[in-house]
Amino acid sequence: MASTSSTPCKYDVFISFRGKDIREGFLSHLFDALQRKQINAFLDQNLRKGEEISPALLQTIEESFVSVVIFSENYADSPWCLDELVKILECKKTSGQLVLPVFYHVDPADVQELTGNFGESFAIAKNGEELKGCLDNVEDWRHALMEISILSGWDSRHFKSESKLVEVIVNNVSEKLSHFPSSDSYNDNLVGIDSRVKKVESLLCIESINDKRVIGIWGMGGIGKTTIADEVFSRIMDKFDGHCFVANVREKVRKQTPVTLRDKIINQLLGEKNLHISTPRLPAIIRRRLQSKKVVIVFDDVNDPNLLKLLAGDCGLYHNGSRIIVTSRDRQVLKNVCSEEFIYEVEKLIDDEALCLFSLYAFKQNHPKKGYVNISKKLITYAQGIPLALIILGSNLCDNGIEEWESELEKLKEIPDMNIQAVLKISYDRLERHEKSVFLDIACFLKEEPKDRVERILEGCCFFPRRAISRLIDKSLITVSDSKVGMHDLLQQMGKEIVYEESKQLGARSRLWKYKDICHVLTTDRGTANVEGILLDMSGNGYLELSSTAFMKLCNLRFLKFFNVTQSTQGQVLLPSGLEFLPEELRYHHWERYPLTFLPLNFCPKNLVELHMPRSNLIQLWNQEKALGSLKFLDLSYSLELTKVPDLSSAPNLEFLCLRGCENLIEIPSSIGKSKCLKEVTLHGCSKLDSLPQSICNLKSLTLLDISDCFNVSGLPENIGNLELLKDLYISGSGIKTLPSSINQLGKLEDLRCRGCEGLTLPSLTGLSRVREIDLNDSGILEIPQSLWFLMSVKVLYLAGNNFESIPPSIKQLSKLKWLGLKGCKRLACLPELPCLEDLDASDCTSLESASTSFLFLEHEDDDDEEEEEEEEEEKHLEFRNCINVDKEIYQKIMEDVLETHLLKHRVCFLPQVLHHNKCGFYFS
Repeated sequence: MASTSSTPCKYDVFISFRGKDIREGFLSHLFDALQRKQINAFLDQNLRKGEEISPALLQTIEESFVSVVIFSENYADSPWCLDELVKILECKKTSGQLVLPVFYHVDPADVQELTGNFGESFAIAKNGEELKGCLDNVEDWRHALMEISILSGWDSRHFKSESKLVEVIVNNVSEKLSHFPSSDSYNDNLVGIDSRVKKVESLLCIESINDKRVIGIWGMGGIGKTTIADEVFSRIMDKFDGHCFVANVREKVRKQTPVTLRDKIINQLLGEKNLHISTPRLPAIIRRRLQSKKVVIVFDDVNDPNLLKLLAGDCGLYHNGSRIIVTSRDRQVLKNVCSEEFIYEVEKLIDDEALCLFSLYAFKQNHPKKGYVNISKKLITYAQGIPLALIILGSNLCDNGIEEWESELEKLKEIPDMNIQAVLKISYDRLERHEKSVFLDIACFLKEEPKDRVERILEGCCFFPRRAISRLIDKSLITVSDSKVGMHDLLQQMGKEIVYEESKQLGARSRLWKYKDICHVLTTDRGTANVEGILLDMSGNGYLELSSTAFMKLCNLRFLKFFNVTQSTQGQVLLPSGLEFLPEELRYHHWERYPLTFLPLNFCPKNLVELHMPRSNLIQLWNQEKALGSLKFLDLSYSLELTKVPDLSSAPNLEFLCLRGCENLIEIPSSIGKSKCLKEVTLHGCSKLDSLPQSICNLKSLTLLDISDCFNVSGLPENIGNLELLKDLYISGSGIKTLPSSINQLGKLEDLRCRGCEGLTLPSLTGLSRVREIDLNDSGILEIPQSLWFLMSVKVLYLAGNNFESIPPSIKQLSKLKWLGLKGCKRLACLPELPCLEDLDASDCTSLESASTSFLFLEHEDDDDEEEEEEEEEEKHLEFRNCINVDKEIYQKIMEDVLETHLLKHRVCFLPQVLHHNKCGFYFS
């Protein structure tokens, strides 16, 4: 398509016509039809009085995208019309203007050859010019008539009615205009718009004319929903009988009734101006008119799904092929009006797009100025791909010096831009009270925490977190990715700003997270009942000494976390005078390196959901029984002085018990068997622990048991098979020599780790039908149990550092085996045929003499396991370092197999890619 000139275009269409022929009839119908399509057409009567017609008219022609030339019987007798035609031809040649001829009751051949009545009309104009001696004009007219009359256009004699002719002309003009670029710089600033528009257009599927469809555009405030909807609308509106863009629905229905707004929408769809219905129910005649029209409507910024029916937003009102686009910050609104698969979530701008958009507003060009690149990148990091933020920041900093930029960047770390915050806060303001509390807790304390932990903590606060989190996700205020709760940094900053605004007094705010603020409140006794949560990172802050009554006034404190991300001993909260009081309202208590040997005797933990005291000085939590009915998570890991844990019968809802690295812990109370909800027990590194209570076998919900490096534990309870949900059993580095036969009852077991259990003897393992990984490294095994080869689900098998001499041929039965570790099996002499492996490590097998690599030519069986994730194409990895007894011919055969596999597969990613050779052997990877 030819490019338009650089002259800005004021008009879509310029109409060249002979008034006395068509002004009152055909022309008026054509002009009205163009206006109904929202096509800006120019007629000469629109010129202002007193303005010189000819120069202004010539300029108007230049400022139009399209010229429609209506050749009528008397067109050529007007020098005015013919001068227009010459100018139109000039614009066609110089600026690519589109020219569309209409032959209205004239034969195109008469126009081309200047014959018939049209030729007679031209003779009148020609004679007038000859009398004035202006023969050059006549030749220009003749040339223009010939050039334009041969262009593709319409002959009115081929249409049964003028209305049909008008419809065809208008639709064609509208379609042609849709391909013209905008005449201003607006589109230049729509960075990244095309890819996003295409995704919406694919959902609309406007080629499908036999259905009606509603699609949603969803995302947080400022992400560009309206911009995308507007661009899609402008690209497709000409393909519909009626179209309407209803901007800012949320605000409009606050200022006028839905019925009033609906009537305006219907007026536009039907091409009316003064249609007033005023009743909630549409009259039958209006419904019939609407049902005959294929329409596209955009409802922008909708916060109530019920509004669409009130605003004529029901697809059922319209003809097949109609499309309705709804933008909203609330996914639930969209779920109520369209199918889930028709909701498009707007993506943030990637860094390159963000830098370009920011630069357009900050520098009026698509890249930063010299000297501003690094600080520009810091600002787009702050904006995190939100177009609104990038535009506001760029506009604010335009034409400012580098010092002002640096000052603004520092300010933004503490004080957010109010224009950005005002847009983001709209979604927050519409939340219910408990949803606001959940949002603020996540913003101030729980961002990037596991979703299940967030739900546990907030459920203890009676905030109905599952529903609240779902609502916050739908409103684009939080995200959940990889099972962690996330939040855009600008939304987090908004949440913290909301807390700042609660009070000028630090101790009267609901949440505290700044070191300086917390120090002030806790060391000056300025806390109040308003404080609900404290989060204090002590890293890099030295020691903080608190009085024994520091928490006395914080009676509503439900969240307390003292931690040190660097795990340095330098950052620590000290209690030189002890601790007299902790609030009863505490739900989450995390105190890293707690300095005392007990918790306060008068502390009532009945509301406590999670208690984390890692690396503490605790000897025991308390020396009397406490009600722990709400406790679900107990973590006392690496509390080196801890000798005992509390009676766990008082914690019937406990789900996670972590005592990792508690080196002085002597026993686990038998009352653990009463914690029927326990899912995970971690005792890794409890070196003084010598046994597990038999009652642990009563934990029907247990999925993980870890007693690795408990080297004084010499056996598992005989009834370990009763743990019917156990998936992970880790006994590596323990003193266990024998596994009880009941282990075969663990039908759900997936991961068995026995690394370093020297002298381990294994019972028959045929009952472990789901086991996927077995680690028997360094266990002194002299002969591999035959039952191992019947575990058809095994994918990973580690046998490194053992003393067996051979591997039975039956290993080939393990059709799902992918990783086999044999490193350091110094007595192993031969590798039999293996199943289709991805990774084989036989390095340091110094007695190895022969090895089969036929497995390189095998394919894995299809895996129907629903939990199996889609994996990338496999790459074979073979390692034979320091296999000093392998014959040279065997190595040659391995190399030949590798090369042959490569030739068969035609994919290097399935094959060893690098070959290293030295005196010790070969390494393929």
